[in-house]
Amino acid sequence: MTRVRVAATFAFLLFAAPGILAQSQNEAQPVNSKDHVITVARAGEAYAKPDLGILVMSIRSSSPIADEAVAENGRKAKAVETALAALGFAPSGYKITPLVFGQAGGPRYGPMQPEMTAYEASQFVYVLFEAADLGDTAKLTEKTAAVIEALRKAGAVPGNVMGPRMPQAQEGLIIFTVKDSDPYERQALQKAIARARDAAKDIATGMGVEITGLRNVRGSALGGNYLPHSGLPSLEGLPYRFYSTTSDEIKISTTVTVEYDFK
Repeated sequence: MTRVRVAATFAFLLFAAPGILAQSQNEAQPVNSKDHVITVARAGEAYAKPDLGILVMSIRSSSPIADEAVAENGRKAKAVETALAALGFAPSGYKITPLVFGQAGGPRYGPMQPEMTAYEASQFVYVLFEAADLGDTAKLTEKTAAVIEALRKAGAVPGNVMGPRMPQAQEGLIIFTVKDSDPYERQALQKAIARARDAAKDIATGMGVEITGLRNVRGSALGGNYLPHSGLPSLEGLPYRFYSTTSDEIKISTTVTVEYDFK
């Protein structure tokens, strides 16, 4: 969410642009001859090799008695921790999210007016697979299957990770990410700025004018394969920003709008 000028803008964009809404501008804007400004918007992208896989599981318990639902979910969470420890996962190799407590029920007067018939407690379990696991597909598949089966016996089920454009649950899905996305974010921004500069020079040449300096740079948020474009929600409590459902690559992209003075 940055709107800064000239050199300060450029430096800020390279490190802070991730918080602005992504856009897809890729064409030059009209030349402002009165103010002697050429405005150009261009996109840039970078591709990261995922170095972390995340298996999403969930723990859910329901009961007409609130205390029983919470206690049962707590028992399952402990069993999940024991199962993961038995498989060789250290506490840093997985995360169990805080408990979410709510009501479950059926229709009372209509489909939009639920009648409370039970309490439900739920938590997500994120099991982390490091880069060494991702390099061998057969090994990863075997290890994932073993984890799913062990956690199923402990009371967990494949998690539901859904969004507006993902109407169906992705069961047993491993989501891939990159731990440190900063270098790729800078690459995408630098490429977008370079493309905008080249386009502005082409426009100036066509007009028979000379660019005299950089007036302003405005950046958009960095977007990825599945976040925020696809509606896949950010995984609660995890620090990663860009996700993909494949282990091949993660696309990180941005758009910048650059203004040049000319004479």
